[in-house]
Amino acid sequence: MTQEAPIATTPDKTTEVFMHYFNLGNVDDLIDAYYEKNAVIAGSPGSIARGAALKEALLPYFSLNGRISGATRHTLINGDIALLILDWAVEFNDEKGNPARYGGTSTDVVRKGADGVWRCVIDNPHNIL
Repeated sequence: MTQEAPIATTPDKTTEVFMHYFNLGNVDDLIDAYYEKNAVIAGSPGSIARGAALKEALLPYFSLNGRISGATRHTLINGDIALLILDWAVEFNDEKGNPARYGGTSTDVVRKGADGVWRCVIDNPHNIL
């Protein structure tokens, strides 16, 4: 039985959307479902990525071939914009096959679209910049 894809009808549900599509292992589906057009991600300290570069910034996470889990810790909403603080972790096997974990705390800005669905506008997975 396949799990139905979640829809972010509230800001904190965007976290569920991200985890669902990440765990499917397809970065393009994740970008289509989670990010607003022209969204930005903190690719590395002092830089942002958008468009094709956004995908490149996500690929190192996908290369772990792991499963992500997480939860929204705080949500601050102002109309159709929300600030989320969320904790996340990817469980994976390292190059020797040993269980490993990689994670952090993300600060994300999401916006409610005309269709009523919340999508990420700014993704800062490690609170850098």
